[in-house]
Amino acid sequence: MTDLLHKALNGLWALAEDRRRGAAEIADRAAALLERYLERVQSDDPRLSYALAELAEATLRVQPSMAPLVNLANRLQLAAEGERFPVRQMRAELEKFRRHQQQASEKIARLFAARLPRRATVMTYTYSSTVLAALLAGRRRISRIIVSEARPLLEGHTVAKQLAEAGLPVTLVVDAALGEHVRAADVVVVGADAVFEGTYFNKLGTRILQEQARAVRKPFYVLADTAKFVPPALATWMRVEDKPPAEVWKEAPRGVTVVNRYFEVIQLERFVTLLCERGMMPMGRLRAWVEHMPVARRWQENPSAGGSW
Repeated sequence: MTDLLHKALNGLWALAEDRRRGAAEIADRAAALLERYLERVQSDDPRLSYALAELAEATLRVQPSMAPLVNLANRLQLAAEGERFPVRQMRAELEKFRRHQQQASEKIARLFAARLPRRATVMTYTYSSTVLAALLAGRRRISRIIVSEARPLLEGHTVAKQLAEAGLPVTLVVDAALGEHVRAADVVVVGADAVFEGTYFNKLGTRILQEQARAVRKPFYVLADTAKFVPPALATWMRVEDKPPAEVWKEAPRGVTVVNRYFEVIQLERFVTLLCERGMMPMGRLRAWVEHMPVARRWQENPSAGGSW
């Protein structure tokens, strides 16, 4: 049990170092890792309750700005608290979670593609597997895609490469030039790592892009499945963290302080369309959705243990 648990925990912490994949992909990898662990544990082991609690806690803290991981941890803890056979229930939850992730992405892609005008110029920012799937689904309606580098890790290069390999014309610009190209776009689309009652997490720079799109009256879409929706009781566990300064400047000179923050909180304003696998999610419906999401007792009883953003 101990060796298996350490192996699973080490696998989760390795995902904490993943800076290039999106929230949905990292959550799927975490779920797959947990499935492999649960296949090998003995359900009658007296240390099982401790092990399952450790796994739920570690999952919660892998990437605290990514809602799918927080919600996955919550599902695991709910299974542990409410079932006589938690391993069996956790396996079912993990299978359901992974199936939902795949199906939701496909549904969002179809819904977004149907909304695109013909011969559309689409602008996007940073990397999102959900957005990438949506752009590929809408390829017949797209004439060009504008994407920026997304510094410091240049996820935009990955997006541009995958889109180009699929036969889509791509224009790559530096991040600071996105605003200059908004007028040329028919639609702006981004993903989200988390969605709250009236805000969402995404890469730093999204807020400015959203404001620029509003200024020139361009449709602005946020694509996020419901696994990224966060109830108020879990929001306190989420935080925006500063990342290693060396990603921006490996050997900064003395006297230079490098700030490397990936994410920011952006308002879901009226002109923004939040699109999930269930279709458009207006503000009132979003608020009702997150307020009725079940939360494990463990997280409710210790709401201040998380970070701040």
